[in-house]
Amino acid sequence: MDFKKFWKESFSGFVIKNILLAILVFVALVWITLMCIDFYTHHGEAEIVPDVRGLYVEEAGNQLAKKGLNYKIIDSVYVRGKKSGVIIEQVPPPQSTLKKNRPVYLIINSTQVQKVPLPEIIDVSYRQAVAMLNAVGLEVASVQYRSSEFKDLVIDVKYNGSSILPGTKIPESSSVVLVVGSGYGEGISAVPSLKGLTLEEAKQNALTKSFVIGSINYDVPPNGNENDYFVYRQLPRAGESMPAGSRIDVWATTSTSKLVDSDDENTEETTVQPQDDEVFF
Repeated sequence: MDFKKFWKESFSGFVIKNILLAILVFVALVWITLMCIDFYTHHGEAEIVPDVRGLYVEEAGNQLAKKGLNYKIIDSVYVRGKKSGVIIEQVPPPQSTLKKNRPVYLIINSTQVQKVPLPEIIDVSYRQAVAMLNAVGLEVASVQYRSSEFKDLVIDVKYNGSSILPGTKIPESSSVVLVVGSGYGEGISAVPSLKGLTLEEAKQNALTKSFVIGSINYDVPPNGNENDYFVYRQLPRAGESMPAGSRIDVWATTSTSKLVDSDDENTEETTVQPQDDEVFF
């Protein structure tokens, strides 16, 4: 047998058969792979995403389940004017298409109301104070007028019936009551005794008697809670007759010994010698 003829007929035929077989196997594998991908990705099985904004999560979950979809909560924000717990935004947006068993990502309105600090509006004009409060999301429920040295300036801020200090955090959209000066007025009042009171108690006591605290003089600069300090001296002195709304300057200390040492001084301050025609209010 001719060797060249044998080589040509046997070897080339074997190679061609194997090449054809390899091509057939490759095509089969590609086809199977594509079929598996289509099955896994649900090719051609897209659903229209419903609009679930404004719904509670449970309600949205029911609607999405009817479409063969599920959901995931990815964030929460606080939006004033929206009900707490409702859906604010969704991804993908409504009317877009999404394959079955895929999640719709939800952003809900926080159930915790955001708190904002009360701005510094003491001794600020009423109109400016209202604008500053509105800028941070607070409202003015009402205005109370009190005799004061300066007219139309804010003397105090009340929330839920109690005075609050600048920087105090209260829920956004809350309403506060502004205490505004109406000028001196016609009333004359006796200056209250503030000795021995904490600074907060002194402020409340002064306001109750239609006075305001002026300068606060510390014997040692404060390094913490101001209510660790007690008033041991005041000017005007207790018992003096002053126009309502006047300021009372105080001296504060953390030393109880100063309260005792100032007894004589405050006795003089709080002692009022009645005179024949003097009238006390």
